[in-house]
Amino acid sequence: MEKDLFSPIKKHFEAQGFVCDGEVDGIDMYMEKDGVNVAVELKVSLDFRVVMQAALRQKLVPYVYIGTFSTKKTRSSLFNDKLYLLKRLGIGLILVSKRTKIVNVVCEPEEVSMKDTASSIRKRKHLHEEFSGRKTRLNTGGVNKQKLITSYREDALLVLNALAELGGEASPKEASVQCGVERARGILYGNPYGWFEHTGKASYRISEKGYNALEEFEDVLYTLIKHPGKK
Repeated sequence: MEKDLFSPIKKHFEAQGFVCDGEVDGIDMYMEKDGVNVAVELKVSLDFRVVMQAALRQKLVPYVYIGTFSTKKTRSSLFNDKLYLLKRLGIGLILVSKRTKIVNVVCEPEEVSMKDTASSIRKRKHLHEEFSGRKTRLNTGGVNKQKLITSYREDALLVLNALAELGGEASPKEASVQCGVERARGILYGNPYGWFEHTGKASYRISEKGYNALEEFEDVLYTLIKHPGKK
């Protein structure tokens, strides 16, 4: 599975000083170091679909890899043809041993010059803001139907925890002061996860879904509270 590729590749880049996280604006693995932005698309096998995905990522990220498993096919002439195509496209390739989890960077990516559009500029800005806004790095890339720990969900959890600390009900201002989240009012008002209930007297209380979330995301909250700003 793609998720089995994530950990060894993440450790490989973290050893080089990169800050990495999974599932950032749809990118399986995204990382930054000294202003350098890198993306990795994870796939069990090296097929056309992942090559297309990686090529599309080049619109947003200057350096893009494909991460896949090393198999006997990697010694075939077909694999060499695929490698030739990746080099022509400027896409890097990382092979991971299924047995040992050893990472082998077969080829490095090249920065591809792309014409800027209003859409790509906006998406790049959002990508960077989402990544830099996250206080934790708890997502695993290559996993479907997983509740992602985005910067918004982190802030919503802090607001939820603040209400719990304040007895289960508080005003937006009280919650904001308690947790230090500037957009606490907007989170309470928007209530996208159904964690809050408006009491009708300028305050909010925790809903049944909210109390369930306190248990479900207990480990995330521990990291947020005990290690604020941890990357």
